[in-house]
Amino acid sequence: MAALVSRSIDAMNTAATDPATAPLRALVTGGTGGIGRAICQRLAAEGHRVVVADLDHGAAEGFATALGPEHAGLGVDLTDSTATAGLPRRAAERVGGALDLIVNNAGLTDSSGHDMTAMPNAIFDRIVAVNLTAVTQICAAAPEVLKPGGTLVNIASGGAFRPLPLRGPYSATKAAVVALTRELAAPWRSAGLRICAVGPGFTLTPMVQALHAAGRLDLESVAASIPLGRLGQPSDIADAVALLIGPAGDALNGQTLVVDGGSAAGNAPMAGPARGTERTGTTVVLSHDHADDSAVTATPALAAVIDRRGDAAAEVVLRRARDLSRLCAGHSGRARNFALLFVSSGADLAAQSGLAMLARILALEWAPSGARVNALIWHGPPTEGLTRLCEYLTGPQSAFVTGQRIEGGHTD
Repeated sequence: MAALVSRSIDAMNTAATDPATAPLRALVTGGTGGIGRAICQRLAAEGHRVVVADLDHGAAEGFATALGPEHAGLGVDLTDSTATAGLPRRAAERVGGALDLIVNNAGLTDSSGHDMTAMPNAIFDRIVAVNLTAVTQICAAAPEVLKPGGTLVNIASGGAFRPLPLRGPYSATKAAVVALTRELAAPWRSAGLRICAVGPGFTLTPMVQALHAAGRLDLESVAASIPLGRLGQPSDIADAVALLIGPAGDALNGQTLVVDGGSAAGNAPMAGPARGTERTGTTVVLSHDHADDSAVTATPALAAVIDRRGDAAAEVVLRRARDLSRLCAGHSGRARNFALLFVSSGADLAAQSGLAMLARILALEWAPSGARVNALIWHGPPTEGLTRLCEYLTGPQSAFVTGQRIEGGHTD
């Protein structure tokens, strides 16, 4: 492991958010509203060329025009198998014959409150067609138009990991997308491509607002149930997509990055309001060159700690993590949105599992204060992807990511 590194947070943020070295040509489905709109805006702001695809052709063209003259809009009905299969090729033709990035973002849910057996066939079939069949078809067509090194990002859902009743097959389709992403990782890597996913939790999108308007969701109650005390913003998901198109995307091939404010980890032991985003101080990186945590104590303003000592025996790892967390909890100069990241690169499965669960416990216990805790299980030698992923997970762009066990490196 590298020696201790203490860096200003401004320097880390710059490293973590550098855009790709060359402009990308991207297709984003469901690109005119909510998460899709935020993704398109983020890509365009970083100099990438975007093809916005949406059911409403006029809205797609209008939004693309607003993004700038180099962007394009396409209309597509994702329940039409022929149109869906041909969409990547149409998009590629609009931007010069090839793509670097495809984001399968379009999705549907049901706001009527039907239970599964009472749901009309037409509604059930439409959700499956858009959320799963269309994703599968675009994944199948993508390798023909993606350049070597190209990336496909599926927008799954936190609902892929827990059932959402009275929402029809929504959770089932998203669970299938997570599995599809994992299944395609190895063959895509051999073809010089990569595929990964983002799993948003409750995010303030038109879909969620429609559920609220229909009386199906109380947004205030939902926010109170999320450990970090707020709903996600579309920009939180766009930030995750921006991470995945860089070196960390290769490190997360086949994986789903869950961005849900800690909901998948469980319920916080007490309710707490959303905290501010002030971030001042230094990020401290601990390695095996440091037998104790004195570097943390010696840092007057503490923004984050990355602990890369998680490859010892399980009991040693857990005790060390507890001691470090105690020190961080009592640190007088800790930032309001402090982040703690445990990194394990060893082969001890007991240590990995124990450390990941301890991170989830801490994430829930600390959530009301605005602090975040995650565990990164790294496979293989250190790479630039590891550095970028650590910087993302301790930086402000991952402000809605906590309580996660994240698998990185070549896991497929």
